Amino acid sequence: MKKYCLSLLAFCLTFTGCTPKTVISRTYDFNQMQRIGIMSFESSWSSLQGVENLFAKYLISAGFKVVERAQLESVLQEHNISVSGYLSPQTTREIGKILGVDVLLVGEVTAYTPTRTELTMVATRRTESRPVYTQDVMQLPDGSYAAYSRRVGTEYSHSSEVTPQEYTINAQVGVIAKLVDVETGEVVWIGSDDAEGSSALSAADYLARVLVKSFTKELAKLQKE
Repeated sequence: MKKYCLSLLAFCLTFTGCTPKTVISRTYDFNQMQRIGIMSFESSWSSLQGVENLFAKYLISAGFKVVERAQLESVLQEHNISVSGYLSPQTTREIGKILGVDVLLVGEVTAYTPTRTELTMVATRRTESRPVYTQDVMQLPDGSYAAYSRRVGTEYSHSSEVTPQEYTINAQVGVIAKLVDVETGEVVWIGSDDAEGSSALSAADYLARVLVKSFTKELAKLQKE
């Protein structure tokens, strides 16, 4: 049953049509989660290094006690502990003991498309109109005749002009984040999402905000049950 649930979770995180995009453990005791250690998020793009700091900002705003990445990595280096790649339960226990944290936030930037400008050709259609007159003759009271112009309609002409036009496509960013219990290595919450923004930073900031908000809502709902 546990294997089935993990497979279902992986499926939902792979296909964005599944909802919700965040899953919380319903058996974990979140009352013991007093301090969160923020790990450096994995990213293949230099413009998205430091995304974990955005999560730290919103976790602190939500009232959590956070040990931020720089402090955490400094202490781990002093103890010669490597945190790259897979985190074994033994490693997480060591981190928890040294830093006094209960869970670790780890994550990855899964996708990134930078802001770009594209050129398209836009056709503009124009319609012009002008009055149409005809010459006519009328007889005056004294019996003489006089010529005059009389409007008989309107003439329309159509033309089109093709001009180049630039438009901007926003940056797109995808992120996955997990909370891992330091004692057991158990993933107690996981969330993923993607978003677009005027820059990579604005998209990542939005993702951090909505994922942390989703976690706090799920946690509050769970604690009421």
